Amino acid sequence: MRGKISGALRLSLREGEKGALKAEYLHAMVWIWDGAEKQAHRRHLLVRREVGANEVSHYCLSNAPLEMPLQKLAQVQAQRYFIEHSFHEAKSECGMADYQVRRWDAWHHHMALVMLAMLFLVKQKMTGREQWQMLFVNDLVTALAHMLPRRQLTAEELAEIIHKRHQRRFSAKKSVTRRNVALE
Repeated sequence: MRGKISGALRLSLREGEKGALKAEYLHAMVWIWDGAEKQAHRRHLLVRREVGANEVSHYCLSNAPLEMPLQKLAQVQAQRYFIEHSFHEAKSECGMADYQVRRWDAWHHHMALVMLAMLFLVKQKMTGREQWQMLFVNDLVTALAHMLPRRQLTAEELAEIIHKRHQRRFSAKKSVTRRNVALE
């Protein structure tokens, strides 16, 4: 879709780091029916293109109240960025994607610790924004890594840690092998 979109409204969505985020929106009410339900449902269809872009960047359906104005729908849809960015920060800075667990309760413990770490970092970011407007979570992680004291491991301690990891891996492999033999 190149050029001006016929009937599109240009809206200012929110303030970004580089100024106001603006996009062109098309809006229509559509009926959605999956064939399994008794009746179709009326939904908002939003089509978004960033100002200056050649291609449509987002399509979305919304079950928001029918009387909700396009400006509000567009602003809410634009907030998705912050949610996705938070997940990216949790994965890259707090180890959300680095779990190696075999039980659901261990996974829940890992995710709870990641969320606590993110809560701490986001609170620090919000507090520090008064002094540093461009402060990000990775800036805080870098600062903490340099400022918090760390005890250096001896060669023997490092060897012991690696040995214990190898024992756990061997034990896990042995357990899986036993289970597979039992299933045969």
